[in-house]
Amino acid sequence: MIESDTPINVNNTQIENDESDIYLGQRHNTRDKNQDKEIQRRITAVWAAFAKYRDIFKGNIGICLKR
Repeated sequence: MIESDTPINVNNTQIENDESDIYLGQRHNTRDKNQDKEIQRRITAVWAAFAKYRDIFKGNIGICLKR
């Protein structure tokens, strides 16, 4: 991968240089090799999924239906 700040133009439009993005469910960062942001993103995703089904987990639904 090229570590350069040289702008790239296509049809007189400058392409944005993005240092990190999500590909196949994982955050990839071109400059920082620290995984703290990826770990925090996954924790946030888990809590969001839990909040989505909170009524099922904590409700008065029988345990046989929760399975």
